[in-house]
Amino acid sequence: MSLEVEGSEAYKKINTRITLLELLKQYYGAGGNLYDFDSGEIPVRQLIAFMSDEGYPRRLVEAEHILNRIDTEIIELESKKKSMRLQEMEDRHLNSLLIITSWTKLINTPTKGIYLNRPVVDLRRDTIVMLTDETQTFKEINDERISVIFGPGIYYTEFSVDKGNYLEDYFEINGVCLPLDLLGKIYTAEKIYRSDKIDATITEVSTILPFHILEQAETVQTYVKGIISRNVFHPNRNALEKFNQHISDPTSYQQEDGFKIMSAHPLWYNKLLVESDQVYRTGSGKRAYSTAGIGSLSSMVHKIKPILFSTPNKEKEQLERITEIVKQYKEMGVKLLSTWLPT
Repeated sequence: MSLEVEGSEAYKKINTRITLLELLKQYYGAGGNLYDFDSGEIPVRQLIAFMSDEGYPRRLVEAEHILNRIDTEIIELESKKKSMRLQEMEDRHLNSLLIITSWTKLINTPTKGIYLNRPVVDLRRDTIVMLTDETQTFKEINDERISVIFGPGIYYTEFSVDKGNYLEDYFEINGVCLPLDLLGKIYTAEKIYRSDKIDATITEVSTILPFHILEQAETVQTYVKGIISRNVFHPNRNALEKFNQHISDPTSYQQEDGFKIMSAHPLWYNKLLVESDQVYRTGSGKRAYSTAGIGSLSSMVHKIKPILFSTPNKEKEQLERITEIVKQYKEMGVKLLSTWLPT
């Protein structure tokens, strides 16, 4: 991962101190003989100065209490480093990973969709994977309220148009539009498990996984990590791998492509709304306007944008925020998520 804080002087000083403490552990473990001790890239005189400044004795008959002191400080310093990394992740707007397990179940539609002009006979997966920037709520003319979750993501499907022969398909998205009652299902559905140890939300409808949990992979309790792996990463592995693959493509999430919003808005229900100049996938010489689980792909995003953005500048700012999230995820999130995916 590439984090700016890791190049800071404060971070480097902590790393140097940890290195010196680790050398002290080796020194005392070897019996405390500086003449034969190999301190590697750290000069012995620097180690001696550190011991003098910090009150560590040159020789010890019994080193257990000193080793405990060293171990305690190393743990504290590693925790401080982790806090510095997490703070940067929060400052850089890489907030949470959102997985909507089934789009059709969330919006309660029986639609299986059409793929290249052929009806879908079985819809095995219709999953949304998204890096959430923020959720905004808007009031319409009739005073009804809708919400939009912005952020780079994909809509991923596994389905069959011939019985027993499964295909996969996906589309890039950067927003999900939901009436407030459906947004409520994401946040308030019955949890699969409850734990005071971790603030992830895992339900049958969705998963909201703050990125600091992924960062803490080494310290997350085995029990909790097992629940996350079993209920989140294993069943959604294909979608997550496809998301990582897509977001790593330098041509993905271009600002000039505008918005691509999965919509459950009553006027544009179960549609993927895109810009009017977007070119849809072609198949058998015909343009395909749908895929598994979606009623249709529609070049009607311009109809919903006046509800979402008061000025063109606001629209531009949101697209820029999405681009920034993509950049940060490429730098530190792709590798982080990959370490959790089952092999």
